[in-house]
Amino acid sequence: MDTCWLKEKRDLFIKNAAKDFLDAYSFFMDLKEQTAKYGVRYEGFDFWVGTEQAKGKLWQLKDLCHMLWGDSDPAEDNHGFMLDWMTGAIFHEAMKLKENAYMLKRYRESYPLGEMAPLKTNGNGQGPGIEFFEETAHEIKKAIKRIEFLFKHAERYLIAVIKDEGRNALLVRYLLEAIVSPEEHWAGDSGPMKLLNELFPHGLDEAYCLAGESYLEGSWFQEARNAFLTALELNPECMEAISGLALLERRIKEMAALLEREFEIQAKNGSSRGLKKRSSSGQD
Repeated sequence: MDTCWLKEKRDLFIKNAAKDFLDAYSFFMDLKEQTAKYGVRYEGFDFWVGTEQAKGKLWQLKDLCHMLWGDSDPAEDNHGFMLDWMTGAIFHEAMKLKENAYMLKRYRESYPLGEMAPLKTNGNGQGPGIEFFEETAHEIKKAIKRIEFLFKHAERYLIAVIKDEGRNALLVRYLLEAIVSPEEHWAGDSGPMKLLNELFPHGLDEAYCLAGESYLEGSWFQEARNAFLTALELNPECMEAISGLALLERRIKEMAALLEREFEIQAKNGSSRGLKKRSSSGQD
């Protein structure tokens, strides 16, 4: 991995790591709930983990964390090192869980529900019995508990990592957009809101100002205005938001003047071409 390239893209990769973590964690909690209600469904775990050819949410998270912190020295970057280690541990547990879910899906149907008869593998022998599948189902429940435990601890290291990312505008913009997303799974003070509160303990007006500045820099004027106005709703005395709105108005006026001059130049050029064409026709 080219370290210079990685440094240039670091803000983007940190944002993606936070997004992938929240997506993978949220999807897992949905799987846990569905399993408790309806039993084990291999398809859900297969989609969540994925394969080498079609990596799922968790696999993508594991790869990204390893790219960012796989070479970290725990003495210098303990939080990044531990986040990489714990996402790897979650992935390892999930792979075993997925395999167990497949065993139940593929072979348990050989047993009529409620019977304790052994599995007939061929005409001459018998299988290990339904006890194997009961133990597998029990192991799946234990794996779900272990993964949830690991996710809760990994979240602490994610928070510790992003506490140094208060000026990462891509990360902040994503988190602010996520808390109002109709597809958002997290409620209350968890998920994106929890990360935002950790990043901006003095108030989210700072987050909206940073997002507004980023939008303004990219000429996303409407998004910038909305961000600054939201900051003022949260803190009417936020000078950064007031200054941001003033700068936004100047930029809009400058852009309007530039477009007006460009239009005048184009109009003059069009008139000149028209005159030349009529003059040339008259000579013929």
